[in-house]
Amino acid sequence: MITYEVKGLDALIKKVSPEILKQPLRDFFNKATIIIQNRARTNAPVDTGTLRNSIQQQVDPSDLPMWGKTGLLGASEGSHLWVYGRAMEYGTGRVGDPAVSHMGEHFPPGAALETWAGRHGFASGWQVAAAIAKRGGLLPRKFLRNALADSIGDIKRFIDELGVNIKGRWDGK
Repeated sequence: MITYEVKGLDALIKKVSPEILKQPLRDFFNKATIIIQNRARTNAPVDTGTLRNSIQQQVDPSDLPMWGKTGLLGASEGSHLWVYGRAMEYGTGRVGDPAVSHMGEHFPPGAALETWAGRHGFASGWQVAAAIAKRGGLLPRKFLRNALADSIGDIKRFIDELGVNIKGRWDGK
């Protein structure tokens, strides 16, 4: 999950009527989370499409939205989708991202790879698991982090639009 916070928003809310802020903030968070979602879906590795199709966005449903999220929002921690998404984002084993705690040897369960192996011409899931272990794990795909990095320019533009929208409402236009 990727979270983007607008610094100084609390101070602005204290000075400006929530009625002036709520729609511009909702528009901003919607645009920012949707653009990250679209890029993350484009970046995501695809076998069956489950991971790509599970990347969702959400905006704070309260009257005055304060946050937006993009990621595998429907996947509960420890679920198959959560484990798979984490492995694809951060990698596994020695070749995985050192920022997460999975840096030991990585020999995935062969049985869990049987279906994938069959679709890709391998004799068994154990053959794939052995190849992953020999390589040292899975390389990080960074589909979410790269989506955020690639979206920063758009998000800055959306922040500028947010300011213009708030000013227009402040001025009564």
